[in-house]
Amino acid sequence: MNFEFAKYTEITDYAMKHNPDYKASGYERIFICPDVWDFWLVRILKGYRNDEEEGYVEDPDNFILERDKIEMDRKGQNLTLSKLNKIVTEDEFENWDLIQGNDIEELIDSLDDGFGIINRKEVKQV
Repeated sequence: MNFEFAKYTEITDYAMKHNPDYKASGYERIFICPDVWDFWLVRILKGYRNDEEEGYVEDPDNFILERDKIEMDRKGQNLTLSKLNKIVTEDEFENWDLIQGNDIEELIDSLDDGFGIINRKEVKQV
């Protein structure tokens, strides 16, 4: 798996294999991005919307993109498979911020920022 500074890599298959709680909780896609001081872990949850008063509310047509900020051990730390495994297996499912929408591909495109996404899965048209 390839990781580049300030560029997201899709890790869905790896994450689902190493932490079954992702699939059990309804997450569809998982991404990670190494930044200067942090790693950004992104999870996309299907079937919910965020209500300010009630929190997550079931909504079959909506997706929530959760972004979690994971502090590096040192500035500019390289993301290795060992570190990725630790992040994925120890995920506490908290988030630093979120966005929501009814089109998963638009949410994923919002991560792109014109740099592309490494290992991005193609969505099969039905």
